[in-house]
Amino acid sequence: MELILKGGLPHQQIAIESICNVFDENCIKKTDSSFSNPIIDIKNEIIAENIKKVQVKVHPEIRGNSAISDYLSLDIKMETGTGKTYAYVASIYELHKRYKINKYIIVVPTLPIKAGTKQFIEDPYVIQHFRDECKYGTEIELQILESKPKKKGRNYFPGSVREFVQGSKQNSNKIFVLLANMAMFTNSKQLTDDYDAIIDGFSQPVDAIKGTKPFVIIDEPHRFSKDQKAFEFITNNIKPQCIIRFGATFPYIETGKGKNKKSIKDYHNLLYDLNACDAFNQNLIKGISKEHFEPLSKREEKIKISSIAKNDAVNLTFIQKDKVKISKELKKGDSLSIISDELSGIEISGIGSNYIELSNGQIKFQGEEFSTDIYSSSYQEQMLRLAIERHFETEKINFNRKFKIKTLALFFIDDITSYRSDEKTGKATYLKDSFEKLLLERIDIELSNLSNIDNKEYEEYLLASKADVSSCHAGYFSQDNSDSDAEIEKEVYEILFGKKELLSIKTKDGKFNTRRFLFSKWTLKEGWDNPNVFTIAKLRSSGSDISKIQEVGRGLRLPVDENGNRISNEEFRLNYIVDFTESDFAEKLVKEINDELPTGFIITNEKLEIVAKKLNITKNELFKKLIVNDYIDMDNKINPDKINDFFVEYPDFSTGVNTGKITNRNTKTTTNIKIRPAVYNELKQLWESINHKYLLYYDKIEENYFLKNEIVKLFKKDVFVNVIMSSSRQNVEYESETKQMGIVEGSGVQYVIEKTINYNEFLKRINRQTNLPIKLIHDAFASYSKDKSVPKNQINEFSVINFIRKFNEWKNEELQSRFKYKKSNIKLTSTALTSSNGKPLSEITQGRVGTKLIKGTPNKDKYLYDTFAYDSNLERENLTTGDIEEIIVYGKIPRNSIRIPTITGGTYSPDFMYVIKKINGEKSLNIVVETKDKEDETDLSGEEKMKIKCAEVFFQQISDDGYKVEFHKQLNNKKIKQIIDEVLIK
Repeated sequence: MELILKGGLPHQQIAIESICNVFDENCIKKTDSSFSNPIIDIKNEIIAENIKKVQVKVHPEIRGNSAISDYLSLDIKMETGTGKTYAYVASIYELHKRYKINKYIIVVPTLPIKAGTKQFIEDPYVIQHFRDECKYGTEIELQILESKPKKKGRNYFPGSVREFVQGSKQNSNKIFVLLANMAMFTNSKQLTDDYDAIIDGFSQPVDAIKGTKPFVIIDEPHRFSKDQKAFEFITNNIKPQCIIRFGATFPYIETGKGKNKKSIKDYHNLLYDLNACDAFNQNLIKGISKEHFEPLSKREEKIKISSIAKNDAVNLTFIQKDKVKISKELKKGDSLSIISDELSGIEISGIGSNYIELSNGQIKFQGEEFSTDIYSSSYQEQMLRLAIERHFETEKINFNRKFKIKTLALFFIDDITSYRSDEKTGKATYLKDSFEKLLLERIDIELSNLSNIDNKEYEEYLLASKADVSSCHAGYFSQDNSDSDAEIEKEVYEILFGKKELLSIKTKDGKFNTRRFLFSKWTLKEGWDNPNVFTIAKLRSSGSDISKIQEVGRGLRLPVDENGNRISNEEFRLNYIVDFTESDFAEKLVKEINDELPTGFIITNEKLEIVAKKLNITKNELFKKLIVNDYIDMDNKINPDKINDFFVEYPDFSTGVNTGKITNRNTKTTTNIKIRPAVYNELKQLWESINHKYLLYYDKIEENYFLKNEIVKLFKKDVFVNVIMSSSRQNVEYESETKQMGIVEGSGVQYVIEKTINYNEFLKRINRQTNLPIKLIHDAFASYSKDKSVPKNQINEFSVINFIRKFNEWKNEELQSRFKYKKSNIKLTSTALTSSNGKPLSEITQGRVGTKLIKGTPNKDKYLYDTFAYDSNLERENLTTGDIEEIIVYGKIPRNSIRIPTITGGTYSPDFMYVIKKINGEKSLNIVVETKDKEDETDLSGEEKMKIKCAEVFFQQISDDGYKVEFHKQLNNKKIKQIIDEVLIK
């Protein structure tokens, strides 16, 4: 599979534009040098003015404007999982396009991040995306700065530096990027040594690099404070014209003295602030459901076997929530009551090299934890069971989608020997053994729970997992870097570098890829993530130096389906499992996120205007209301004594993470709302009609010459390509300085990547992704080939991807008037509101109806539920319209419940359903409404317009089939009463 990139995403585009708009052609001086960037007049007033213009949307409190001295410093804050790597690579392309800046240095803190960045930039699909789709018409020539041993004989310049410096002499249109990790600058002898060969008059690599007048991009800036050695080397020795820092976290500095002393984020001209709060609220990342295992007796205490000394004594640590840990050394024959009264009567009967044996016959291993009240099994085992259960809940849903999502789980553990066997010591792998036992148990439960309507392929997937349970999991630990075991090397490579393989449900030979459970010892941190991690179980402490948002960062990205498409139009959640000592994780995470928000409490004029427009009043009228109610003063500052009342009355001004984005399962915050049977009975016929399964089809279009001709045209749009990338034999090596694994490159050689497939498979893949008949694809290919033959090596995976993308673009534009719906013969079973027998459920999860609640009880005679739950302000307004005389009953349609098939292959579900009475009093008019909290049609995206078009055709077909349903879209400029009046006068 290939990960499909999407350009022009608003949250990424703002970052790119913010950087590029700082510069101005009038401040750029071309240079005669063939190997350096143009010279930027960074002290020009235009630059300073442009920074101010860009920063309009950044809160004044956190802008961190700094004086421009030897270099221009710019900051971009983008939360984990929102695509900052894409954003800074796109910025490189855009800066080159606008200003011909073509020498960049990307600096990252660790080797895993370095390997991930290299993999992204050099991916053939990424190269093609920026060159062809984004129309940049150029490519990045990437050089990797690696540590090299000094050899005898002539001392030559590092090859990567030579190619970076001199490359533009051979090709001035290319972009040249030097990628380096922090250690290359903290131990910089390789760059500061004198070499025998001279490059453009430079004998030291650092001087040659400095001579290029580079732009430096720093990834993960919190690892590069001003006084950090690598940062000092960059500013003092490389002397870049501009440093652009991209990160979710930035370093702190101390300001003030005495009582006024405080720590603040060290921003340098912050241009864009996409913080965690915005990322959650805008659905740019997954929501989080935290959960901790609760022992049956609710005693929040456990015992950890910390260490064992010479088969003679064991050190046990007694851990209680919110209390100091107590450590005791016990010997053979000692009672466990010495450390906890709850374990009275149990003695240590034996001590081994890495385990103890208890008098009740149990064996507990070093590093293991067990509860005092359920000492019959380890605490980790209970957490494993809980995490596995949550994984399969998610996996079943994801697997049964039209386009499947490979579902992964990540476990952070305390001790490598509990997972990796040690042949020298013979230590048992109790955690791995427990995991495999629990996994087999859960697979049997899942197999027994499968119904006749479930996906049969999922049953085969489970059976394949059961047949080889060891292939379902893999681990990566720092000790693995020096391990020569072939299987371990394979696991490590797959986790660190094989993201695409890990995301695939099947291998290249068509077998199931059941690897989906990953184990690590907190080695996977910044720089590693996988979009399809849906469960993280934290079986060990991450230490006190890591923020809560960083802890969950490995699983926050939005997922991709089996075709590599990022799914951004749905809400997903990350299951985060911790132990009872971190039971307040959700609350602390919310506090951490909200504490990062500006605390000035000043309402900007822009925000005032936006809210006024939503309320259909002028900005001045709203300002007067806020002044009269003493909510703000004349300087737009919010009155701290009335801040709570202010946000309740005007929620559009409120800040902070939206309710429901980060939840605590243990506190049962996911509430249910009751369904009113009497109201449902009034909606029953409408509900069953819109829930009946309909099939989308194209009216005999596959037999039409028109479609064949259009496919031929698509083939002509550069579908068939050779994929060539600059590469070399890759060696995975261990770097002792950073204790990290990385890729070390050999000499650069051109290779053609063998991604070819046979013609039959080529047709099948297009058929599976587009539903086009194989014969039609073949006929079109044959017609195309008459004019232009296609070499065998162009029948490859990338050509398939090209065609599918171009076909989907064409389909969205051209087929909106050529598709229809047809009622299926599938019998209606259970729905979001009913059980399989057709009777209404007693209640439904609040989250399926709305994330926010309105205090008070709805009109009992008309509304479907006993609680008002909503997502947008427009929905909130609609909910309170139950007093409209013509409405008989109405209700919010549960999220993703109707699933109208769309021409893009996805599904769509509207928001509201109404039954209203005619003027003569008869009850027969049914309305389904899609609410969009937008001002007018121009604010709707192309995808939103396409879904609305599909819904119009869908409900027209229901009406044609004999049950009249009116479908209407509602924007901010239209009230529900207006829609009802329009229907009544037809």
